[in-house]
Amino acid sequence: MNFENLPRRVKRRASGYLFGLLKQATITFASPPMIEGYWPKIANAGTMTFGNRCIFSSARMRHLISAGKNAVLEIGHHAFLNDGVNICATQSITIGNFVKIADMVSIFDSDFHPVAPDQPVRQKPVIIGDNVWIGANSIILAGVRIGNHAVIAANSVVNTDVPAKSVVAGTPARLVKTFDAPDGWVRGG
Repeated sequence: MNFENLPRRVKRRASGYLFGLLKQATITFASPPMIEGYWPKIANAGTMTFGNRCIFSSARMRHLISAGKNAVLEIGHHAFLNDGVNICATQSITIGNFVKIADMVSIFDSDFHPVAPDQPVRQKPVIIGDNVWIGANSIILAGVRIGNHAVIAANSVVNTDVPAKSVVAGTPARLVKTFDAPDGWVRGG
């Protein structure tokens, strides 16, 4: 459902929700997002930027989007987030333009707790390029860079960088194949 096409009563409530978010100087929407289903749950102690025409589709499960103190979360233009996407920035997460994120994907820039007593908590920025497709139930971990046009197969755990114009799959995700695509190409659907 497009924000502009909402009934007047619902539109007022939606406008109030957006106004409440926009009053916080740390959240910026380039244009009103398109909401299909539940409104995303947003927790912000950092800075969030959403590009033009971001689409949040959540007929079954709400999105959880958070940025910790001094963290930066940037989501590009025409990004699509499907049911139950969980994005948590403790330092920095950048998601490019025309990125498609499928159901139940999690993106974290922190391990949140140490693995062993002699290893500190790992916090490293996550950078996702333009026109990336992240398959359902995938997890993107701290420090990962995903190149433009890449495809992450469903149920993958990505813990290392993904080259542009490639397909990765598995746990941990491994390179399956590469493909050719013009730089200006945008994935349909």
